[in-house]
Amino acid sequence: MPTTPALVNALRELGDRPAVVADGRAISGIGLLLGVSPPGGLPRALAQRVAAHAALPPSAARTAEQRLRHWAGVLGPPPIRHTVLHPATDLAVELALATLLAGGTVHCGDPRQDPERQLVDLAASAATHLSLPSTLLWRLSRRPDLADHDLGALRLVLHVGPEPRQDDVYTAVDALGAVLAHVRAPHSHAEAADRRLRTAADAADAIAWKHAIGVTAEQVQAFGTHLDHAVLSALLLTLQQSGVLTDPGRGHTEAEIVAAALVTPAQRPRVGRWLDALTRHGLITRHGDVHYGQPELTAAEVREAWRPAVEAWNDGLGPVSALDRIRRGALRLPRLITGEEAPRPAAAPIRWTAARGYLGAALGALVRGIAETHAGPQPLRILELGQDDADSTVARALATRPRPGADHHQLPDGGRYDLVVATVTGHPDTVVPELVDLLAPGGHLLLLAPTGEQLDLLITGDAEARTDPPAFPASPVHPAAPTFPVSAAAPGFPAFPALPAERWRAALTSAGCPTVLALPEDGHPMGLLGQRLFAARMP
Repeated sequence: MPTTPALVNALRELGDRPAVVADGRAISGIGLLLGVSPPGGLPRALAQRVAAHAALPPSAARTAEQRLRHWAGVLGPPPIRHTVLHPATDLAVELALATLLAGGTVHCGDPRQDPERQLVDLAASAATHLSLPSTLLWRLSRRPDLADHDLGALRLVLHVGPEPRQDDVYTAVDALGAVLAHVRAPHSHAEAADRRLRTAADAADAIAWKHAIGVTAEQVQAFGTHLDHAVLSALLLTLQQSGVLTDPGRGHTEAEIVAAALVTPAQRPRVGRWLDALTRHGLITRHGDVHYGQPELTAAEVREAWRPAVEAWNDGLGPVSALDRIRRGALRLPRLITGEEAPRPAAAPIRWTAARGYLGAALGALVRGIAETHAGPQPLRILELGQDDADSTVARALATRPRPGADHHQLPDGGRYDLVVATVTGHPDTVVPELVDLLAPGGHLLLLAPTGEQLDLLITGDAEARTDPPAFPASPVHPAAPTFPVSAAAPGFPAFPALPAERWRAALTSAGCPTVLALPEDGHPMGLLGQRLFAARMP
């Protein structure tokens, strides 16, 4: 006598209880067996698979149920209320059928829905299980409003995608408080795209490697420490020469300090940033609106502070003239803030001088690598933001391609792009979504972003610089020979504390980029210079 398929038995046991919930409509186990089809792609595909399964002979049904039993074992014991946030793929249907086989209920969600709506529905269903693409999981787990939704019933999250980064996994586990299980989608287009991007990044690092020969992490760290100390000492000496901030027991307001130093109105923003930096780094203290200094420095002490920075710099980091420019600028500060000497054009921070060879070579190699693997029928659409020089790194990289086929833009035209190249300032949570919105599906973003403070800009930058600069500077940025606007917050180089690389990675992931790589890699000497090149891909 033929044996009834196990899935059919499971649906019969569900009886009139909900088996599938879609768009607020519940379909019972008996309803599915009777051919009731919920609306939507995944619910409809699920109903069709149930009908086909019920018509199978017993031997064929047992074979078809082998994979379902595997997934049912992964889901674990009841109760199971399984929200499936997938399009109608074979894997999504199998996970839903496995839920039914285990006696659970499937809640069909829409992966394209607004994330806030997804979280509301997830909480309302009191889901115990969640299946979704990895990229969507990283996006949901980093939402600042996640804690507003009660997901306490959630036990297991199955995420489908390429091999995850451990940082993404840790963030999701901490945010959701559930067990994460990774499911690799075999031979997916996403995996192939990730492999191509990683290959291009590895090639870029190999090409740029020669620009880091002889530079060690210890040397870069020592130079940075000595440079920052010398810069801060020069700033404090400039103010102390006016008779303020020389006594730890006597305080001065900012208004008193600028009045004593005869600071012009145009230069008061500069001095305000000096006080912020001196306080942040412990050379002075602040209680309320009152600043307290330290025993008066001497010009000889400040000159001596520059010596170890010069020694570290001259040991292969860059040309002598670059550091001399900052030292001469420090000597001019007393005349600059009083208006006796006119401001000079703002310059790039000195660490960029050491990093630009590596980053320029890496950027050009990545552009070439992405262009060479472009397989679409239309030319590769490239947007290079903030660049008005026809001989840019991107233009030169495209000129060396064996075959043409790129549409290079320097201003947005309202369309989407296969590749966006940008050097930015600003906060990543604001800047990154704007850039990602410019990408076509499968597009790439190459982003030069600040990851470290550049205190020398307090000497060589502009007095009018803002601490919240525009996302896309209008001035050209050329990695091989950079130019910067008249602003201390030059593109990619804030004179205020910058956010670490991990904040940029998190912003890119939250904006929907499943893969984010950074050059140089963590721990590389060039990465200690305060600027990183991020390569991200859209699904």
